[in-house]
Amino acid sequence: MLTIIKRDLSTSVVTIQVTVERDYKHEVFYYKAWIAKQKILERLFGTLGESFQNLSKMLLAIKDSNLGTIVT
Repeated sequence: MLTIIKRDLSTSVVTIQVTVERDYKHEVFYYKAWIAKQKILERLFGTLGESFQNLSKMLLAIKDSNLGTIVT
C-alpha cells in the first residue's frame, strides 16, 4: 500500500479496499482502510505535531530565499 499511496496521494480509501481484496483475498472495512491510509501518510510526512514544529524553519527558509517576504 505504501507504494500505491506514495505514487498518488489522492488514492481513495475504496481503492485501498479493492486492492487489498484483490491481492490478499481479504475483505477490509472502510474504516480500517482509512486508518491504514492515515498511518501511511504519517509515515511519509510525519505527525501533525512534527509538521507544526518544522513550520517556523520552513517559513524562515522561504523568507531567506525570497527577498522582501514578510513572515509574522
